[in-house]
Amino acid sequence: MSGNRRKRVEKLEQKLADLIRQEALVNCICLERLFVWTREKFESEMNKTCPVHGFRRLGKITMVQIVSTGGKDAGKIDERYLGLEELVQEYKRRLAQAKEAEDEPEYG
Repeated sequence: MSGNRRKRVEKLEQKLADLIRQEALVNCICLERLFVWTREKFESEMNKTCPVHGFRRLGKITMVQIVSTGGKDAGKIDERYLGLEELVQEYKRRLAQAKEAEDEPEYG
């Protein structure tokens, strides 16, 4: 095969690979940003699996803490928030493990 024809075939192969990758990303459910204010909501989000990447990335996580401002509960933190910070740390550990696993070469 001539050099020119080979380059054209390589270019077409690259375009096809790019198209396949883009089509796969249509099914991605990873996020760029997540606002969360309850432990249950965050736990639900962090336990979903991305059909494209496996481990679901949640992007920048913003925790919103709801505090009562009036009455006998003034200053009290909504109990649905309790434990959220620990759960976010657990997610970050899992994310680090997933990134580490991606970097390992596959054998076999």
